[in-house]
Amino acid sequence: MDSCNFAHTVADLLQRSYENFAGRPALVLADGAELTYGELGQTAARIAGGLAELGLVPGDRLVLAQRNGPDYAMLDHAMLWGGYVRVAVSFRLHANEIAAIAADADAKVVVVDNNRRAEVERALREAGVSPLVVGATGDREGLTVPGLASGPATSAHTWELDDLAWMPYTSGTTGKPKGVMHTQRSIMAAMRNMLGEFPSSPPQDTVLLVAPLSHLAGWLRLCYSIRGARQVFMPDFDAHEALSLIERYRVTVVPVVPTIVNFMTEQLETGDYDTSSLDTIIYAGSPMAPDRLARAIAAFGPKFMQCYGLTELPMPLTVLYKSDHVVSGGAVPPHLASAGRVTPFIEVRITDADGNEVPAGEIGEIQVRSDNVMRGYWQLPAESDAFVLAGGWTGTGDVGRLDNGYLYIVDRKRDLIVSGGFNVFPSEVEAAVAAVPGVQEVAVVGVPDPKWGETVLAVVVAEPGSTVTGTDVMDGCRAAIAGYKLPRRVEFVEELPKTSSGKLMRRDLRRTYWAHSDRNVG
Repeated sequence: MDSCNFAHTVADLLQRSYENFAGRPALVLADGAELTYGELGQTAARIAGGLAELGLVPGDRLVLAQRNGPDYAMLDHAMLWGGYVRVAVSFRLHANEIAAIAADADAKVVVVDNNRRAEVERALREAGVSPLVVGATGDREGLTVPGLASGPATSAHTWELDDLAWMPYTSGTTGKPKGVMHTQRSIMAAMRNMLGEFPSSPPQDTVLLVAPLSHLAGWLRLCYSIRGARQVFMPDFDAHEALSLIERYRVTVVPVVPTIVNFMTEQLETGDYDTSSLDTIIYAGSPMAPDRLARAIAAFGPKFMQCYGLTELPMPLTVLYKSDHVVSGGAVPPHLASAGRVTPFIEVRITDADGNEVPAGEIGEIQVRSDNVMRGYWQLPAESDAFVLAGGWTGTGDVGRLDNGYLYIVDRKRDLIVSGGFNVFPSEVEAAVAAVPGVQEVAVVGVPDPKWGETVLAVVVAEPGSTVTGTDVMDGCRAAIAGYKLPRRVEFVEELPKTSSGKLMRRDLRRTYWAHSDRNVG
């Protein structure tokens, strides 16, 4: 598929929002006050000016590692105003992991929650890098996002379509984080797809941002900013609070991961909440068990949309529409187990090991061709070249089938674990476990979990005579990696399954725990 030549950049579209929706509420602040789109544009210009006064120039990278909040959104808009590159990572990352990404990206600024500034500054020093550390809010002395907004405004940067704008980090099969380079062009292609697929509720949508803005919610927030929607933020998820916010602000759209759907469903079943304003619940990040999805539909109604995408190829590649979520007569339709149907500007095919397309219904690797594809991996030319195959197709690493127009994801070609919508690579956890005294060997796999989709299991072989315990393993991991990557279970075995050449048979190990499931992803 040829790249599209858009007439505008995403930054241009946001400029229109500031003008066309100047009097509309844009962001609900922590104290309940509302910032209008006109005021948001002015704030973005001042924050961009504050960053320029710190010495930043267009093209410089900023790592965002804070919780959801209006300050996060203001900074998002400021970076697009000033020409800076957004490097958004999970706030749950360990300080050492944030420092490693900042070093790799050659970031000039790292933004974190105020209570983490000291530990992140220490980790950056130990990593030998010295970006400025900015607090997300204004309740501590020093550099803060509100402080950056206190100075004069700067003129809006003029973007070119092929300028690098967003660089989220993902992990490769080795587990080493990789910067995924998205340009104004690829983001515009993603926005075109989103604006065409996601419904709106005139006169104005209100979006509750529950899922982390470093992930899918960040893309959705940008889409609904272009539409002039009001945005409500949750720094930390709580099911009761989420449902209360839906009722209080008459929320119409909620982007979530399946785990959040499960918690909200359970809370709604036991409490009294008015969710009648809710029009669309967009879920993505991992598949959702059909029985759990049917239960959620019974609680909320057929208001759900599922989207499938990758960091390198943003959603929506496929969509399971609201009309697909109608359950009648108690029977769960089989397509609820799918990722939906291919969207208009996307091509999807299923291929065998030799790259040949297979007939409908047969299982193979899911390949995609689209103009929303990343430009490449940051400073990794060989891996960038390998990502794009002959004819412009790209491999997703997911295994699936196309059946009656629906895409079913049945396994992962790679070993990625998706727990609660967050990506965990076994090699990262294995490195942390292997460093624990008394551990001889370890294999990490994802195992089924009714709430989280998958959880992390560490299967450990102890050194002869060692007294290492599961608690020792957990304590060692806790000091090295993010909390969501921690093993939820540690099992000790005499030996790990291996091939005759000594290679770990990870899939065989994993299959033991998925024996009673009809698919091998959560």
